[in-house]
Amino acid sequence: MTDASAVELRTLLADLPGQPSGYGPWWGSARADGLLALAQRLAPAVALAARRRTGLSVDPDVVLGLLVDALAPPSQLRRALLAPSTADPVAYLCRSLANALARELGPEATIDPSVPRSLAALPPSPAGRPSRRLDRALRAVLRALDPRTPRRLRPTLEQLVEHVVDRAADGALSRLHTRIAADAGLHERGWTPAHLRALVNAVIGARPDHARTSLVAGFLIDPEWRPSASPTHRAALAAYERRMARAEASLRDGERRTG
Repeated sequence: MTDASAVELRTLLADLPGQPSGYGPWWGSARADGLLALAQRLAPAVALAARRRTGLSVDPDVVLGLLVDALAPPSQLRRALLAPSTADPVAYLCRSLANALARELGPEATIDPSVPRSLAALPPSPAGRPSRRLDRALRAVLRALDPRTPRRLRPTLEQLVEHVVDRAADGALSRLHTRIAADAGLHERGWTPAHLRALVNAVIGARPDHARTSLVAGFLIDPEWRPSASPTHRAALAAYERRMARAEASLRDGERRTG
């Protein structure tokens, strides 16, 4: 990274609210766009560094969640990045995030099973119908995702969300993203692997710590919960919208080339 990137990072960090009460709303404002864009540029390198140390892959969007957590006031990381004695704040930030990610992926880390536990704890429903609690959670998830989903996919969004949650209830979350993305039956409904991975990340949460960004887990725990109140979930929803847009653009490019 160049000196210009260091200046950009410090300028963006200086704008972060120093009090917890203003931190969450800041991430939902346009002022956060620059920091999110910079984090997106750094995320692939951070994920690669963690993979080299652990041998495990992780979606770069997980790095955004780590960043939001690490900068929450009071933040030692933010103070270090703004300190004049830190010669290369961009490299310092990348190392810090890679270390945090490696800790989560390391031998002591486990895949968080909170979503299946929550689903399994629901009271049984007659005739296999979803419980009222789960039904409310699914409807809340749909309200959050529908405006961020490509229009052509919205008619099948409800079915896909229910399918993802059903599969999550079986456990094995570490393989769920891959299995859903490879489902040929879902491809026939117009969902590409990229669309499906984005959907699973939003509904169940991104690997390795699914509970960090899981919409359905949040609504199961508290039916009145709002994703906008959580900086990590706001970042996850923004990532969902970006990934859906990228998947649509890639699909259109492929159709033009083959047409």
